[in-house]
Amino acid sequence: MANDQVTVLYLLLLLLQTLHIFEEIGLEAYRQVGSLGRYLAAAAVLVVLNYVPLFLMLLEARAGYILGLAGALFGIANGVVHVAGYLKTRSMRGTLGAGMWTGIPLGLTGAVVLYRLLVILLG
Repeated sequence: MANDQVTVLYLLLLLLQTLHIFEEIGLEAYRQVGSLGRYLAAAAVLVVLNYVPLFLMLLEARAGYILGLAGALFGIANGVVHVAGYLKTRSMRGTLGAGMWTGIPLGLTGAVVLYRLLVILLG
């Protein structure tokens, strides 16, 4: 049962990550890395890499839960960076503040996923 819950939470994390990418594109955050093509390449790699732990979790492999910690930490970092970026720049267009609205739930979900994964791994 606990493993099913963390799988659903991890899926939610991936959904929020995808929405976060769309928000960043809409607010031109890709200007921070130079071009839309470069941003999309990096985003695609990160999203695909986040599916590896999910696949392993579905196979109930311990490695999936361990690798999932990185996805959870990445979600938390996204939330913190974008909120801090907004507080620093007071802007969301083309700055680190872009992505703040989806970054907040992404960070909170990342924290819950991190906690649930630690319970599974240490419990």
